Amino acid sequence: MMESDKIKATILVLNYQKAKRTVENIKSIISQETDFRFKIFVIENTAHKKEEGELLKRELGGFENVEIIINEKNIGYSKGNNVARGYEEGDYVFVVNPDIIFKEKDAMRKIITYMDANPDIAILGPQQVNDGGGIAMSVRAFPKFYLQVARRTFLRNFLFFKEKVAYDEMRHLDYSKIQDVDWLQSSCFVVRRDFWEKVGGLNESYFLFMTDTQMCFDAWKMGYRVVYYPEVKVYADGKRVSEGGFLKFFKSWALRWHVLDALRYQRRNFWLENPRKRYYQNKKNK
Repeated sequence: MMESDKIKATILVLNYQKAKRTVENIKSIISQETDFRFKIFVIENTAHKKEEGELLKRELGGFENVEIIINEKNIGYSKGNNVARGYEEGDYVFVVNPDIIFKEKDAMRKIITYMDANPDIAILGPQQVNDGGGIAMSVRAFPKFYLQVARRTFLRNFLFFKEKVAYDEMRHLDYSKIQDVDWLQSSCFVVRRDFWEKVGGLNESYFLFMTDTQMCFDAWKMGYRVVYYPEVKVYADGKRVSEGGFLKFFKSWALRWHVLDALRYQRRNFWLENPRKRYYQNKKNK
């Protein structure tokens, strides 16, 4: 029995070449045990494969709380999710990659209960477990471009870069603890809707990557927290379109977009101090 007919959250799932997994994703969300309602937008962004949209409509078209939007072309990650801008309802917006599966029946209820109890949190992400059983490194330090290059080349093996790259990838992090973090990958995170509205959804200056980094940067800058929350686990396929070393740059359009978006991020934020440090300093001085 629902406590209220009022919608509590809007969930955005942007599909790109993963329609079968997206169907699993949506069915796992629909089977969540909650005392609130939510609405789901499934946005089909594959464009060059019409069968992706056809499968989504065939398998998911019968669910009353699911709306399917078919884009005529691939408009990118940020714009793709923002197709639903203006139609969000509730206190929260979930951004969820198509490969994410919610196996824990109370996952969304636990996430929203925690967010309700901590109004200073703008963005929260659960622990992500890959299909192979490993914990995905979904937490990162605010990026420096030279380290992003070093990660993909032989430079990562040099002592000067090795420790810095490891820190950038948050390899030292205790993934079993609830904690504040610089930024979270938007493969699965929830955003407080009033903050989402303030920043205009995902930043469309970025085509495919770094929009989640920018959103977390802006959250800290505006006096909110960004929190990693391992009390809830979600499950992912572990496949990333940006994987690969330097040589893959010449073959992978996604990796080239990663570099371009990283340069855009650096141009926008290079001279700005870490807003998370400033947040703590302001708290200390109060």
